[in-house]
Amino acid sequence: VTKMCNLGEMIAKENMEKGQKKKNIEHVRNLMNELPCSMQRAMDILKLTTYERKEIEKYFQA
Repeated sequence: VTKMCNLGEMIAKENMEKGQKKKNIEHVRNLMNELPCSMQRAMDILKLTTYERKEIEKYFQA
C-alpha cells in the first residue's frame, strides 16, 4: 500500500512539474515577443533556476 501511495505522489509531482515547465516556456515566449528581448534575458527577468533554464533551452532548440 505504501508503494502505491508513493507512486501516486510521484505521478502527481511529475504532472505539476510538467505544468510548471509549460508555464515557464509560455512566459519566456511572451516576454520575447512583447519586450523584444533574448531568451536569456527573458529567463533572467523570470529568475529561473539553472535546471529550468536547461529545460527551456532544450524546448527552444527542438
